[in-house]
Amino acid sequence: MKRIIPLILLTFANLFAQSQVHYEVTHLDKGINTTGSETAAVVVDDSLLLYTTMLGEESSRLYLIDFNPILTTINQAPLNADGTLEEGTPNNWGLNSSGTNCGNVAYDPRNGIIYFTRGNTKDEGIQHIYYTKRIHNRWSKPQPMGGNVNLKGYTSTHPSVGYLPDGKTILYFSSNRPGGLGGMDIWYVILISEGKPGNCTNLGTPVNSDSNDVTPFYCNEEGTLYFSSNRDGGQGHYDIYSSTGWRNSWQTPHNLGPEVNSPYDDLFFTFQPCRCRCINDTADTTRHLEACGFLASNRPGSLFTTDSNCCNDLFRWRRLRTLSTPIPPVVVHNSSVLDLLPLSLYFHNDEPNPHTLDTTTTLDYSATWHHYLQRIDEYRGAQSNPADWRKRDSVQKAVDNFFLHDLQQSHADMLQLLQFLYQDLKAGHHIVLTIDGFASPLFEDLYNINISKRRIDCFRNTLLRWNNQALRPFLNNGSLKLETVAHGAADTNTVAPTDPRRDPKSVRSVYSLEAARDRRIDIVGYLTN
Repeated sequence: MKRIIPLILLTFANLFAQSQVHYEVTHLDKGINTTGSETAAVVVDDSLLLYTTMLGEESSRLYLIDFNPILTTINQAPLNADGTLEEGTPNNWGLNSSGTNCGNVAYDPRNGIIYFTRGNTKDEGIQHIYYTKRIHNRWSKPQPMGGNVNLKGYTSTHPSVGYLPDGKTILYFSSNRPGGLGGMDIWYVILISEGKPGNCTNLGTPVNSDSNDVTPFYCNEEGTLYFSSNRDGGQGHYDIYSSTGWRNSWQTPHNLGPEVNSPYDDLFFTFQPCRCRCINDTADTTRHLEACGFLASNRPGSLFTTDSNCCNDLFRWRRLRTLSTPIPPVVVHNSSVLDLLPLSLYFHNDEPNPHTLDTTTTLDYSATWHHYLQRIDEYRGAQSNPADWRKRDSVQKAVDNFFLHDLQQSHADMLQLLQFLYQDLKAGHHIVLTIDGFASPLFEDLYNINISKRRIDCFRNTLLRWNNQALRPFLNNGSLKLETVAHGAADTNTVAPTDPRRDPKSVRSVYSLEAARDRRIDIVGYLTN
């Protein structure tokens, strides 16, 4: 019998009809902001905020004038599940270096790499881009980017990570190097391999102008570049703009308008990748929270000692779509779907793509499931140690039942769910699948969370490839959306100290049925209009 869990059934029929988009911008408190300047906030692993801080108003005033940082360091602040931030402290991973300006962090979650800038305070404020890679939950010694990303005598700064359709990583950044349109321009480089970029290319018009164009942030989910510019026609000195596209093919930039921009400097617009609804959410059913993130500004409200507009502070932004009428109840068009939920899909230990901190994979679930089925003898053999033959036989029968029934049935149920999904989408309905990812408690939380993310991505690949890519157009046009949470270790609060799942050195900790049932994703929600 399937366990019963509540399904949140919402409709988003006509969600974007008769609606308006609004931004809300709020100032972060003194636990983050100081009377100096705070900029460049980026979230790492949904749980930590990294940002740049400068001490002193004089330093901040110089920064606003020419982007040459003085006395900058990288701070970090834990980001809680409810969206609140704890007090910021200097980063202790080795990003900061004594006597060197450090800041402007960018995070590549697919490859576990952080890009950031360093500059010698005696070198006329010139900055260069460095990178560090996470290896076994530790960060490597920072190295300067290769190729011609860093040019002697010129600044390269404000890195941002994007991904191309073929899976390659692209790095956007700002530079005053020769070949630009004037002042600081935005450039890009495709990374051939770790730390080895190709040739740098100017984005050109319409993104770049003869003014300063800086602080790029590429939102991969939207396919949109956000950046700041002091070109004519804005609300103030530096305004935030957006442009849809990639590489050097872009639409005309759009000014985000007075709800985001001010008559002062507005910079470093970044997205928060975790679920925004956990942050100051609203119970108003006419307000749909689409996205959230951070920006830096010296607008009124920023902290200061003597000069009220000396210094950038960090602000949080939220983008909401306000509907003309409340969201009505949902009608479930295919009640057979509910008979399949919750649907658990299981994985072998550390699969897919073991021994990595990657959060994505090229495999789909059918491929991992097929290889998992072939391991039945490994699992039976791991249960051969107990001296009591009756206990051994009982455990091996349970293993057989898991492989020959549970794994087989869950895969068949998945295929049936995909068929129902396709029928509903073809009928014109919009669908949101809610998916939770889990791991067995053998490793540290960060490692387990990344495994869970890979398992969710494995199912996403199944959606993309199923039935000759029949579902891909619906994912591309937004008719099919995924709401995902990577929980990491499953049921850690209920695992006894003697449970085999607790001991990573134990063979049974990998091959025990307790651990096998932990390693899964659960499809728990099917939301339709």
